[in-house]
Amino acid sequence: MLDSVANKQIKAAEALIPLIKPRAQEIEAARQLPQDITQWFIDADLIRMGIAKDYGGLESNPLDTIKTIELIARADASAAWCLMNFQTSALLSGFVSAQCGKAVFGEAKSCVPSGVLAPVGRGKRVKGGIEVSGRWAFGSGCPNANWFFGMTVIQTGEDASAPNRVVLAMFSEDQFQTVDNWQVSGLCGTGSGDVIVEDEFVPEGRWWSLQEEPVCEGALFRIPLSTIFPPCVAAVSLGIADAALDEFEQTLNATPNGSPSHSMKEHPGVHADFARAEALVGSARSYIYSTVEAMWDTACGGEAVSQEERRVARLAGTHAAASCAQAIDILFDIAGSSSMFLERPLQRYWRDAHAVTKHIQVSRKNFETMGRLRLLGKLDGQL
Repeated sequence: MLDSVANKQIKAAEALIPLIKPRAQEIEAARQLPQDITQWFIDADLIRMGIAKDYGGLESNPLDTIKTIELIARADASAAWCLMNFQTSALLSGFVSAQCGKAVFGEAKSCVPSGVLAPVGRGKRVKGGIEVSGRWAFGSGCPNANWFFGMTVIQTGEDASAPNRVVLAMFSEDQFQTVDNWQVSGLCGTGSGDVIVEDEFVPEGRWWSLQEEPVCEGALFRIPLSTIFPPCVAAVSLGIADAALDEFEQTLNATPNGSPSHSMKEHPGVHADFARAEALVGSARSYIYSTVEAMWDTACGGEAVSQEERRVARLAGTHAAASCAQAIDILFDIAGSSSMFLERPLQRYWRDAHAVTKHIQVSRKNFETMGRLRLLGKLDGQL
């Protein structure tokens, strides 16, 4: 059973669906999230779900966070994608030093963090910190963020051959600018254009290395960020697929007797295909939920999440994204030519669902790497 805090956030997300859904075309046309919707997320405390209690956050069960992402995705995938990036970026609050945590997350109610994990920033040591420049692509939600986290390579010595240190540097909203170059076919309203930082000073300690252990002691931070990420990304897919199933059903039921679509409504093959799509989505959700629940139980018991639990979390997220895209393929196919028109939501669901599968955290490449890890015990890169 949900605790009262989690129940409040989930009910708040449910209440936002009828407010956001009518604005889906507006969001897509703007190619970024309207600021008032970001404010709704703030007011509903949805971003605080990922922030440590030490800084006024809620430090929520990750499954509850996943459920809020799903709910918002039923209204609009781009809005949910931005929320997901805000919430997962907020998880950094449990890993940074107390000094950094207070500076970045101290105003938890109004903190809107977003970040990019590609190590394209370049930093050099200066007195009191580092000076960073960089241009990061795929800055989802960054036009709405007041903190940007950019992966940065710091030269650790004067010798160019010395090993570099890779950190996630944190920039306040006056230190970064966004570029309006997000021209894509899916997740169009996420504002995921480039983010630029030019010769900005980051004070000592206002960065985090992926190798550092969490500072906050809550169970949420015993689960590595790289393990939480895939199920959260896939939550967007689950919400899109739910919306597609509902849209198909409502459209079919609204067809008048005698219309060309009425015969499709009575067709056994349509019934079978719809049920197959529904089963793909339901089974994907069950896999995600059971996997995240198991990890949460481990973390709440004071134990570190095992490599196998981490492997399965990535596999479950990848499977969910692929299964939801497959389910919407089925619906898009049996809906016929009417599904192509821009005023029909199903075409947008199809584009958005396939865009999600391109994210590295849930890309099809993960099937190969997670299978190899189980069968051969080999892993290319980090889990």
